[in-house]
Amino acid sequence: MTAEQLSQNLSEVLFKPQRTTLETSLISNSGCPLPDIDYDHQIHFGFQPHWYRPVNRFYWTWLGGNLLDIDEALAQIAASGNKRTRQSCLDTVDEYGPGNWIYEFNTIAQKRVNMAAETVDPERRAHHYRMASRYYAIAAYPYLKGDTLAEQSALLCRRNYREIFKASSLCGYYSEESFTYQDQKISAYLHSPDNTSVHPCVIVLGTYEQSCTDFYRFFNDYLRPQGIAVMVLEMPGQGNCSQLKLETQSSDYLKEAVLHLKGLPFIDGENIGLYTRGVGAALGLRLCILEPGLIKAAALAAPLIDSVFVHAEALKNVPLCLRSSFANRMDLDASHWDTLVPQVQILSLKKQGLLSVSSKGRTPLWCLKPRSRGLSSEDVDLIERSFKDVNVVEGGGSFSHGSFALMQQIVDFFTAHFN
Repeated sequence: MTAEQLSQNLSEVLFKPQRTTLETSLISNSGCPLPDIDYDHQIHFGFQPHWYRPVNRFYWTWLGGNLLDIDEALAQIAASGNKRTRQSCLDTVDEYGPGNWIYEFNTIAQKRVNMAAETVDPERRAHHYRMASRYYAIAAYPYLKGDTLAEQSALLCRRNYREIFKASSLCGYYSEESFTYQDQKISAYLHSPDNTSVHPCVIVLGTYEQSCTDFYRFFNDYLRPQGIAVMVLEMPGQGNCSQLKLETQSSDYLKEAVLHLKGLPFIDGENIGLYTRGVGAALGLRLCILEPGLIKAAALAAPLIDSVFVHAEALKNVPLCLRSSFANRMDLDASHWDTLVPQVQILSLKKQGLLSVSSKGRTPLWCLKPRSRGLSSEDVDLIERSFKDVNVVEGGGSFSHGSFALMQQIVDFFTAHFN
């Protein structure tokens, strides 16, 4: 049996049980059609016609994927003649097998796991595990609660991510930290240059479009050389935080994460920063307002803290994948979008009465303001009026437009504010 046949057989063994849950594009919506949106002006990078999920080839490659592997999987998905739940979306093949999004990315992930098992050199082995983790993460997107096959891929993603640090001694110290919030065990993913000396730490709160394993290069290439640790948290309703609901007080679990960090002997509890983006920025900024002494400095990339929750017309131009993802974290149904929109207004920090020009926040902020005048741009203007120390930087709309320079600016920002 060839390695390729073995890889395919292993993938089928792991995931072959007949689907007992809905195909991904039907989860958290009871069958609503695709919204009629203008993709030419779509602000969400990666979304395009004929795909339910975003296709972020540049981003996935930068994170560690191989473009040939990725294009192979996408080609198999696009060329499949198997039944789709949505004929207009290539990545909605219903049955787990050839052409199914999860199956195809699991298959190339398993090939990399096999290559790692056959590799003696520890750095090459770590490389294969990193690629396997990346493909399992793509398979799991958009990480919806109740998507059983995707949840299995996410589990394998985290498992192979751990193997990177077991295989290589050059990747720094890694541990999965646990703390309790609302009587639930929450897991966080800590990366540090080592655990023998004291380091400042940046808490990263990823968006719903990101996996907890998306920040390896942010740590290894940018923060680690400056002696700064990173702890990655998932958003409420995602991954190991799937039991949490996205609600007004969700920032409280960020507070518990900070308190946990302060108890670690190799983390400088007086120098803890926060980096988040999109909807996650609403949680991070809320913590900075309510607990200003906990966070030394915060970086917010394209923050969404008000407008996205209150502008009904703008919300109508959101792709179905993001609609389903958002509804999924609030235990709602994206098919009832018109009734859902009023319910999310309470998540606006302005509606909560937390933003005030007369009583400005004192946490130093770095804000990425998209060049296109949109919801996030309006929210950055609101932040500028509500905080004393805000460094605003304009950037492009996609990851490939100047992101490397922006990440270096984020590192410089934290370095300047840590003692």
